Amino acid sequence: MKNTFCARLGALIKGATITTKGFTLMELLVVVLIIGILAGIALPEYTKAVEKSRSSEAFTLLANLVNAEKLYKLSTGGFTGDLNQLDLELPNISADDASKFSTSDWEFTVSVHPLYTSTFSAFAARAKNGVRITTGDLCYGILLTVDSNGQVTRKCQLNAGNPVVPKICSAISNSADGIIK
Repeated sequence: MKNTFCARLGALIKGATITTKGFTLMELLVVVLIIGILAGIALPEYTKAVEKSRSSEAFTLLANLVNAEKLYKLSTGGFTGDLNQLDLELPNISADDASKFSTSDWEFTVSVHPLYTSTFSAFAARAKNGVRITTGDLCYGILLTVDSNGQVTRKCQLNAGNPVVPKICSAISNSADGIIK
């Protein structure tokens, strides 16, 4: 090491040029900058793709829930908000409130008006480890409604009572109003 340094120093004093192998600091900074720009472009698209795949779990459970509710309506004449009355196995039904159940990525709430049992709605709110996300980009949900004619409507929105459509819904619904076809 000492000999190499002395040889280079002696060559510099004599005016000889020294060629070294490696990258300059400027080249490394340019590469880091390019990688940063590519990551900045790719990360939002990756998040959208992940959310779109996670929403398929909610769509599947909501479809199963609608089918079970329709069977219940055929036998009783109305929908129910009590998930224990349905012929369907659902994960983590709330012990204190039989109108809620959850998975690791979603929290589901079922509601039926006590007087008008001919309509039914369910809201799948995005969750993390079974707990609803209330702030940030992943604060959204899927509202499913079934009217008295059996027409099913699915919509991606901020929460069940708020018609705001978050940006992340564009990856799921492919429409500006959040309606999912």
